[in-house]
Amino acid sequence: MRIDRLELYHVRSPLPAPLHVAAQPGHGQTHNELTFVRMTTDEGVVGESAGMTLGRFHAGLGDALGPFILGRDPLDIEGFGSVLDAGEALGIRLAWLEPALWDIAGKVKGKPVYELLGGGRDRLRAYASTSELRSPDERAENLLELKEMGFAAVKLRAHYPDWRDDVAVIERAREAVGPDLALMVDANQGFHFSLLPGAPPKWDVDIAAAFASAIEPCDMTWIEEPLDRNDYAALAELRQRTSIPLAGGELNWRFNEYGLLVEKQCLDILQADAMFFGGIAECRKVAALAEANGLAFAAHTWNNGFALLANLHLMAASPNCEWCEFPYEPPGWTTEGRDALLAETTEIDDDGYVHLPQHPGLGIVIDEDKLESFGERFYDGRA
Repeated sequence: MRIDRLELYHVRSPLPAPLHVAAQPGHGQTHNELTFVRMTTDEGVVGESAGMTLGRFHAGLGDALGPFILGRDPLDIEGFGSVLDAGEALGIRLAWLEPALWDIAGKVKGKPVYELLGGGRDRLRAYASTSELRSPDERAENLLELKEMGFAAVKLRAHYPDWRDDVAVIERAREAVGPDLALMVDANQGFHFSLLPGAPPKWDVDIAAAFASAIEPCDMTWIEEPLDRNDYAALAELRQRTSIPLAGGELNWRFNEYGLLVEKQCLDILQADAMFFGGIAECRKVAALAEANGLAFAAHTWNNGFALLANLHLMAASPNCEWCEFPYEPPGWTTEGRDALLAETTEIDDDGYVHLPQHPGLGIVIDEDKLESFGERFYDGRA
């Protein structure tokens, strides 16, 4: 079997309302933009995936790497790492291409990917992952709505110019929901958007420690990305200065960086994302690394509906994963807006669990009408 056809589409699907991501101040997101990939084998098996993009960032991807993808054995997933390495050499993250191979493998074997990975769980507890800055009262009201929907946990954002204002939001949130809703908070300091006007201030270890100390009475499940992802000394120091578990790793480039995070005792929870780092195969190794060292794994999924599905299979096969990140921030980031091209949106049940798709492969079902309406094919290569 070989990859006989490679198609790439630029997709720009409108959101129901503008989304104001806390880590990107002044930028109102009005569309879900992604690069959609469809690989077809010479036996007619189709594998699909999609990666986040800004405009036509991947416009030359097909011409550059198509010749190295076409003709490959799609079941040689480890070997596909050489293509990802080539992208890294060009400064482009291409991990999002790799899940399309798992999609093919699952269809060939007639099994969902999590079963190919050895996973036995068919559902995971979801936490609602928010993205915007909202006033204490507005966020408290929002959390009560999420709790009523069935969520057992919610992740907030810490991005006010003065971190004490973030503390006020968290304190009001805990007061509103009581003790039986888990709360996480994401500082998004792993990569700092310093080029944007009005960007949140860059934290140092003393600010992060002061913030952590202030919210310790709020019984937080974790603080995510409180410092630069490669500042191992500062992360290790912060971990000693707070009782709140630290999480991170969504944007690390290479496996040895995760090894250093473990070796230097920087984090309690590793959060590799199969669409940003190494694909499902490499992120599976990160989950195993965490497990071997007594750490938790909770894949980052804030991206699009394809990322949620790919990482969902990975997490279901990781015994040290307790929570599934469920990106959800209406009115802008609804399940329909997030899942864009997917004919079947991923939802939670009444008990706050997200269920694994039972279709062979990743469980991707494309709405071809939406692809035609919002997508533009910019590469169609054949072996």
